[in-house]
Amino acid sequence: MDDDGAAQDDAAATGNTFTEEYELATDADVIQVEDDPDGDAADEEGAVAGSFAPDLEVTPDAPKPENVIFVALGVCIAILALGRMFLGAEMYTPSTLGGVVLSVALGTAVLYGFFVRTSDV
Repeated sequence: MDDDGAAQDDAAATGNTFTEEYELATDADVIQVEDDPDGDAADEEGAVAGSFAPDLEVTPDAPKPENVIFVALGVCIAILALGRMFLGAEMYTPSTLGGVVLSVALGTAVLYGFFVRTSDV
């Protein structure tokens, strides 16, 4: 215990102290949420995530190219990660890597064409 007291005295003498100060929240820091007195929000449109709304119409749409590329890239990365886990470094040989990229690109093109042709746009 003597050493701790001496260390604190040395820190106080050299100015190497650390003090945390906390400030209490004020009314300005609190976000006020106003409740709807009727309990229903008439100005909101659409369903909340996880809710069931049978009164809303679901309309299909054609996939957008940037979304398709993003999904294809994700599939490619997932296949490479799983392949590395099971095959090891053999996954990154040029023939295996090229086969994965070519397979994902071909599958993506076929599915993109299918969904574009079958959508009612």
